[in-house]
Amino acid sequence: MNAERTRTCDECGRPMQRAFRRRKGVAYCPACYARVFKRRMCPRCGNFARLPKKEPEAVCRRCENAKPCLRCRKTEYEVGKITPYGPVCKACSVYFREPEPCEACGRPSSRLTRVRRLGHGLRLCPKCARADHGTCPACRRHRLLSAGPDGRLLCRVCREKGEIPCPSCGKPMPAGRGKVCETCYWTDTCRKRIRLDRAAFSTAGMEKDFGEFGEWLIGDKGPHKAALTVHRYLSFFLEIEREWKNVPPYRELLAHFGAEGLRRARIPMRWLREAKGVKVDAAAREEDSERRRIEGIVGTFGQGTEAHRILVDYAGKLMQRVEEGKTSLRSVRLALTPAAALLRRAAQKGGGLPDQTLLDRYLLDAPGQKAAATGFANFLRKTRSLKLSVRTDAKKAKEAQRRTLKKKIVAMARHPEEGEDFIRRWIAAGLEYFHSVKFNRKALEAVSAKVDEGGLRVVAGGRTYWLPNWRE
Repeated sequence: MNAERTRTCDECGRPMQRAFRRRKGVAYCPACYARVFKRRMCPRCGNFARLPKKEPEAVCRRCENAKPCLRCRKTEYEVGKITPYGPVCKACSVYFREPEPCEACGRPSSRLTRVRRLGHGLRLCPKCARADHGTCPACRRHRLLSAGPDGRLLCRVCREKGEIPCPSCGKPMPAGRGKVCETCYWTDTCRKRIRLDRAAFSTAGMEKDFGEFGEWLIGDKGPHKAALTVHRYLSFFLEIEREWKNVPPYRELLAHFGAEGLRRARIPMRWLREAKGVKVDAAAREEDSERRRIEGIVGTFGQGTEAHRILVDYAGKLMQRVEEGKTSLRSVRLALTPAAALLRRAAQKGGGLPDQTLLDRYLLDAPGQKAAATGFANFLRKTRSLKLSVRTDAKKAKEAQRRTLKKKIVAMARHPEEGEDFIRRWIAAGLEYFHSVKFNRKALEAVSAKVDEGGLRVVAGGRTYWLPNWRE
């Protein structure tokens, strides 16, 4: 061990057990220290000290160390290391060490340490040094664990004291919890956060409402979940205060936030229903959703493009029918869907208007859109003088449908999944492709399947069908 720790003096080259003085990365033996460092007055503080004789500007060690930590800029600290660039505190000194391998696991680390309780003198990385630490299953604190009377690994406090009454609520709790039980801790934490958030309101009414909501959240979700999530709802209440100063009727909330915005705030909305009597208008919510979907379809194309102008004109005509009570918003959205798809295909081909070839190809891929596409074709015929005929070739449509089913089956066979849902989807696709039999989701729940002869024997609708196994 001594031979491994032998060093040489950087000044004279003679071996030494340890450096008598180290300055700016240079190690000096006692003889070289006496020769190189002479006693004289420090030019900065005026005290006598041994300073390098060839450096008239050198200052004493106390003056060298009287600087902020090089890394964290702390001014009052215990020196952990003197680097060539200046002193650093003990906490920062690890960042100026060369990583060395841990003597237990071999991983390089600059935080090696010896731990007496482990019974050996190995220099260990932080992970190996705390290998006997863990989360106590009783108090949930990360501490040194040891086996208790029942064989469980517990921290010292929980092992010795067991359970004690909570000073706050009186209920029994693991002694390792400390001053309060977990429920009281999270309840107090949540209420502190509620008090901080209440300071953001400028009106007493909304401040009170948010406090009541926080207490309701503690009871509804539990103090732990409430403490972690209560702050995320602050912006919703602040927006209400900014717009109305108090809680408005549902329709005003819907007009401002939209159906999607209210869905994101479903927990505050539930509290508004239960505590403030806000009545949800499902029809108005659905109408708002449809309007926003329509806006999304119309906004598919950039403003100023021919496709955008056509879609705006067509949507305007359909909305006029809504105002006259001749159709619904849902029908408008369904009518705009094939219109946007056709215009998108035309744009991909270089712009311009949809032609008969594009329309035929679209109906071949989506034969179920024939009725909806008819209205758009008639609109283009009247407003853009396009001669479009809505027609479908039943044979080609069926062939296209079979090609789509084949691709789906091949994809499922190449990337199989586990679980009942995948088997149901395989049976549905297989029955439609191999036997031209189609079942809805509810009917599929009554279907039974059994592995047989390298495939699946499926009993559905009183008949037996054979399907290949996706594993074959």
